[in-house]
Amino acid sequence: MVETGNPYRDNVSRLITWGHWFCFCNILLAMLVASRYLGAISWPSSTLGVLYLIVSWVGHFSFLGFMTYLLTIFPLSFLLPKEKVLRFCAAVVATLALLLLLIDTQVFRLFKFHLNGQMWPLLLEQAQSEEGGIWSMLFIAVPSLFLIQLVLSTYTWRKINKRKRSQYGNHVGLILLGCFVLTHLVNSWADATLYQPITAQKSNFPLSYPMTAKNFLAKHGWLDLSEYEKQAEAQQYEGSEERLRYPLRALNVEPAKEPKNLLIVVVNGLRHDMLNNINMPNLQRFAAQQQRFDAHLSGGNGDLTGMFSLFYGLPGHYMADISKEKRPPLLFDEMLRQDYQFGLFGPLHDVKAYRKSLLAGLRQQVFVSDADDDARLLGQWQQWLGNRNEARPWFSLLYLTSAGHYETPSEFKGPFQPELTQFNPATAYRKENQPKLENRYKNAVFYVDQLLEQITAQLTRSGLLDKTVVVITADHGQEFNETRRSSWGAGSNFSTYQVQVPLVIAWPGKAPAVITQDTSHLDLVPTLMQDLLGVRNPVRDYSSGQGLYAPTPRNWSLSGDGQDFAIYQKEVITHFNRQGDFELLRRDNYRPIPHTNPDMGVLVQVMNELNRFYRQR
Repeated sequence: MVETGNPYRDNVSRLITWGHWFCFCNILLAMLVASRYLGAISWPSSTLGVLYLIVSWVGHFSFLGFMTYLLTIFPLSFLLPKEKVLRFCAAVVATLALLLLLIDTQVFRLFKFHLNGQMWPLLLEQAQSEEGGIWSMLFIAVPSLFLIQLVLSTYTWRKINKRKRSQYGNHVGLILLGCFVLTHLVNSWADATLYQPITAQKSNFPLSYPMTAKNFLAKHGWLDLSEYEKQAEAQQYEGSEERLRYPLRALNVEPAKEPKNLLIVVVNGLRHDMLNNINMPNLQRFAAQQQRFDAHLSGGNGDLTGMFSLFYGLPGHYMADISKEKRPPLLFDEMLRQDYQFGLFGPLHDVKAYRKSLLAGLRQQVFVSDADDDARLLGQWQQWLGNRNEARPWFSLLYLTSAGHYETPSEFKGPFQPELTQFNPATAYRKENQPKLENRYKNAVFYVDQLLEQITAQLTRSGLLDKTVVVITADHGQEFNETRRSSWGAGSNFSTYQVQVPLVIAWPGKAPAVITQDTSHLDLVPTLMQDLLGVRNPVRDYSSGQGLYAPTPRNWSLSGDGQDFAIYQKEVITHFNRQGDFELLRRDNYRPIPHTNPDMGVLVQVMNELNRFYRQR
């Protein structure tokens, strides 16, 4: 050190020099702790993606470490220019920063999202419980980290006066700065070119907000935004990298000697409380002679997620990757392998997501009908049923849309009056129109009930009811603002109005029953795979559900898509998103429950389920 004759300035200069080296040592420690993120993520498949991951790991935590120094220790060097006091304060700051990072790595490994304000009460609650051993161990880390900081503080202080002035410290600093800048520049390029191995990494690290420059590039004529949006939409369902292991193991199957037929009828937008003697008298009579599931939940609150969960037995979280990889349901694969005839009836092939998932891999001649008029669709189904090969088993899907579209034939006069004569979404959801809108919906449900009676009557007349498993359910429910959140129809929240649906199963040989415990769309695939098709694998090899007739009640049920999820327990709905924001609501009225934290054990189980079918690096 060069003495200038100004003790204060010399002391501050010495403290700042020490602070830089102390900061550098803690950057290395932060990178060591942050390596836990690298073990918790799926590594990119491309070499460039891997290089970016490493560079961003170095650059991001170098930046966080330096900013922590700049905002805390650096100003304290001027305010508290006393060696021992500053070193002690710096050790405390560094210990707390590394402890926070360590806790975040644990949260990310468990839940795949980073710390936020709502997580702290949850973590503290679990740390105080008997099951909180993992989190209690973090408190052991505090004295250990503090001791390491004291050692680093002493070591760097002793070395700065003995070390000759050199430039390699500047070189190291430039390398770290270069990694940080390169991270943001490369991400801007990847975002503009839709290079997924890099853009998919934006949530790997905490406080990560990589730079994008689409608007800047477009402003200078270097990027066509309209073409960019088209490519982004096309890329949503494309991708060469296989991320999924579905199923986890090859299926072991013992097909039945006398296979049964399968008919699944899905009614679009049918609420669970419509199954009664007034709104659906025909289905009510049929259900009284079969198995009726009174607490059945769809796997989603919309058309796509509801259908996906029903036929894949997986949460909607997997839907995007299933579509990218064009994976058909294992249920369909196995039925085709067992020589089932397929007859699919409903407006499915017009929806891109269905062509990339449910309908992927099926022969074109399988798609018998795409009529959006339920009466004409039913007529075509009856014709197909009469023309089928009677020597082979058959599977048929009927997707009826009248209820969800509030539609009935012009000549049909429903019993619920007065009804809304014209369904205009711009005016239908006004408060003054609500009774008429509900009557229009009930009339559509009443009409669908008559179609369902024709279906069951056709099976009975042809002698097929004793040879056919019949499943009648819905893709999701329908709300009329019962939650008082300006929520109408579906897809806006996860209340039981939008998620709970009827389920009636007619299974030859099974006695009539009313099942009141929670069941889920995720449970249908395991039931059919095991009891209908003879799959002998454990259910966990190919589904997140369990058998509908399983003796063990569910502890929780899951509904949601790739961004938002809802966990249903006895009286509570836990709504959360990928950012880790939670809201607990009463299951009966969807009102918030104040001063209550989610069940940590259930959250861990759910997050494991949402990642179980992804390939590990």
